[in-house]
Amino acid sequence: MAAKSKLTPASLAELGPAKLAELIVEEAQANPAFRKRVTAALAGAQGPEAVAKLVERRLAALEKARSFIDWPKIKEFEKDLAATLANIIGEIGPGSAPLAVDLLLRFIATAADVFARALSSNRLEDLYNEAVSALGPLATRLEPADLAGLPDRVMALTDRAGDIAPALIASLLEQASAADLDRWDRLLADKVATLQSAYRAGPYRELRQAIAVRRDDLDAWIALENEKPRESRDGLAVAEKLLAAGRAEEALSWLDIEEPSRLAYADALDLADGVVRRDFRLPARSGLKARILEVLGRRQEAQELRWATFEATLDPGILRAYLARLDDFAEFEVLDRAFAHALTAKTRYRALHFLTEWPRLDHAARLVLDFGLVWDGSHYQVLQWVADRLQEEQPLAASLLYRALVEDILMKGKSAAYGHGAAYLARLDDLATRLDPAALSKLGRLSHADWRAYLRQQHGRKASFWAAVAR
Repeated sequence: MAAKSKLTPASLAELGPAKLAELIVEEAQANPAFRKRVTAALAGAQGPEAVAKLVERRLAALEKARSFIDWPKIKEFEKDLAATLANIIGEIGPGSAPLAVDLLLRFIATAADVFARALSSNRLEDLYNEAVSALGPLATRLEPADLAGLPDRVMALTDRAGDIAPALIASLLEQASAADLDRWDRLLADKVATLQSAYRAGPYRELRQAIAVRRDDLDAWIALENEKPRESRDGLAVAEKLLAAGRAEEALSWLDIEEPSRLAYADALDLADGVVRRDFRLPARSGLKARILEVLGRRQEAQELRWATFEATLDPGILRAYLARLDDFAEFEVLDRAFAHALTAKTRYRALHFLTEWPRLDHAARLVLDFGLVWDGSHYQVLQWVADRLQEEQPLAASLLYRALVEDILMKGKSAAYGHGAAYLARLDDLATRLDPAALSKLGRLSHADWRAYLRQQHGRKASFWAAVAR
């Protein structure tokens, strides 16, 4: 069998100009986007101005278009936009940065209209992000006079650029001179003043904060943070920056006025424990406050805060920070106290996760066995993660959790999860070979064989499940 030929510039060159021209013409006739690339390449032989005329015609049509781009047309539209962008960056950019920047700004200014006309498309987002990324390198090749006028030109098109405008500005701020930063800051301040919506003003205010960081002006950064609506202020970020600047007292005052988020938050562990609202930033806030207290010489307060936060959250990070400040050998007594607290915590799923993650698998297994009938297989994100880590060292506890997972799938007829259920059952078959037969009996549980027979009796008609088991 002949080896497959690889498509490389060298291998294609061996075909010769005539054959390549024939293939290009053939593909150009069938592929409109490719035809535009070829036409632009031919025009490029006459200089970037010739290509620019082609691109300008396409951009003019794009700016005037108002019709909706439905699903059957979106792919061709994406290819057309990609060809236009490639012509700007690849054909015009190398020969004339000013011309490429002009056209790229026009291209970016079509974003809001295009996204309003088209179905949601990751490819469209990628294309406009690519245009934003290309502008910065091109801008570095502009003459000083052209570069000085760029902030005003960009700010004039922010409404038409839509949601990508802040990213566009951010890319230009990275390489802006001190004088340019001054101009950007004034223009951004004017923009924020014109926006009545705090949501819309937010990204532009954060750009001003980025400028303050570039200037190493912490007070200006904090002043901008104070301009945000109260619920949007990030007291932790302010306190972190103040602490790094050696201003610990001010940092502490910011944390003291920091309020827990009003947003309800619950992760998989919260849902399993029935906790529907909690201060999810408490470990981070307490950890930072403890560090500030230490800088202020209030070490005992810092440790008391860490321990209280651990008791409330069972967060392993805050416990490690507490242990790191203890004298030699004192940590063993504290760890015993921490594990004892976890074993009696009301939030049993979080306690189980903590003990498994630490890891103290013996304590995690004890928690599983103490509350054997409590574990709900519907919380599979938690129970599978724990069972997978217990199965080698604690097969009995792992078996109880895998059983809970299988029983939940079958009792609720979760056909989409039958494959997972079959996998859990296979693990139970393996674990059964390593279990003391009396261990399950002591817990008032059926032996593995009897439990399997029970499943057959209760769920024998679930043919799809048993077919998955047989595979």
